[in-house]
Amino acid sequence: MDTEFYNAFATPSGPAAVVQAINIENETGITQKPPKLMSIEEYYGWKDRFENWVQANHLRSWECILKKYVLHRTELQTTKNLSEFTEQERVMYKAEKMMISLLQQAIKEDIFILLQQDKTAKSIWDALKVKFEGSENMIKSKKALLKKEFDLFSSLPGEVTKKLIERYCHLV
Repeated sequence: MDTEFYNAFATPSGPAAVVQAINIENETGITQKPPKLMSIEEYYGWKDRFENWVQANHLRSWECILKKYVLHRTELQTTKNLSEFTEQERVMYKAEKMMISLLQQAIKEDIFILLQQDKTAKSIWDALKVKFEGSENMIKSKKALLKKEFDLFSSLPGEVTKKLIERYCHLV
């Protein structure tokens, strides 16, 4: 009798269902875990999901992405010990460490290793952006090249419309 009651509410879950659930969790994130960047191709969709997730769950940590965290120093310009921090400095330090932790959780390790950064949340985020979107000069060069290709685009002699459209779509 007890098993009948349990089975009425249990959902069948085979290995495929478990894998699918994990993949969905990785893609969208859950309350306790941010969305995960699993491959380079997913960056543009992941970036928006990650921003929304962090802003919804850890807004103060997101502020560390907007403004670079600077270690607090004493009058002698040495780094303060944690015990010397004021309450506000502790809050900002914790937010910075939380954001670094979230980025480490959200970015697959083999991608994270490729990032050139100085161990602050903002530098990690900026390095990720440069890695996938390119530097300002690279973006300008790509736009100029694409514009040139569009300007030079024309149909080839004897080319059917379908092939012309395929070449045009490939250019886009």
